[in-house]
Amino acid sequence: MNVLLDTCALIALASGKLPGKAAKSLERAERAILPAVVPWEVAIKTSKGKLALPLPPQAWCGELARRHRLSPMDLSASLLCSAAALPAVHRDPFDRVIVAAALRHDALVLTSDRTIPLYPGVAAVWK
Repeated sequence: MNVLLDTCALIALASGKLPGKAAKSLERAERAILPAVVPWEVAIKTSKGKLALPLPPQAWCGELARRHRLSPMDLSASLLCSAAALPAVHRDPFDRVIVAAALRHDALVLTSDRTIPLYPGVAAVWK
């Protein structure tokens, strides 16, 4: 099983507060994917003062990826176009990319977002 972390999951993982089911799914995963949209969103939150980090966002995300063996996933035109072609279930473009990536990699999404699992073929876990 593959898992894919969204931004809230990465922040929870960093603080040691990833909920039980999400943490167990991460432990059992064959591959844990960190899409490039997550560090991007972390950097935006940091620049707006909504998130304080001990390191610059890129270094912080990189350190977490190394420590937790998260596989970085770059954005591609193909993935972004797939996200744009999704039904209008979710209005947040970051979350649409998460959904498209989860579908492409057959991954369970670790997220507290309740809209993501409304997409056909997408499963999510949190608590």
